[in-house]
Amino acid sequence: MNKLMTVLVCVLTLVACQKQEPVKTTEDNGRPETRSIEAADAMGYNGKEVRKKVDGALDANDAHNAQLEQQTNEQ
Repeated sequence: MNKLMTVLVCVLTLVACQKQEPVKTTEDNGRPETRSIEAADAMGYNGKEVRKKVDGALDANDAHNAQLEQQTNEQ
C-alpha cells in the first residue's frame, strides 16, 4: 500500500510539473475605428458580434464606393 501511494504521488508530481503550452488566442483584426463598439458588453450586448457586423457593413460600403469610383473613372 505504501509503494502504491509513493508511485501515485510521484506520478501526480510529474504531471503537475509538466511544461504547459500557452493558450493561443486569436486576435480579432477588425477596424481600429470600431474597437470602442466592443464596450457594448457593458450594456448586455455581445460587443464582438456587434463590431463584426459594423465592420462588415463598413467593408461593404467601402467596396461599393470603390466600384462607383471605378465606374466614374471609366467614363
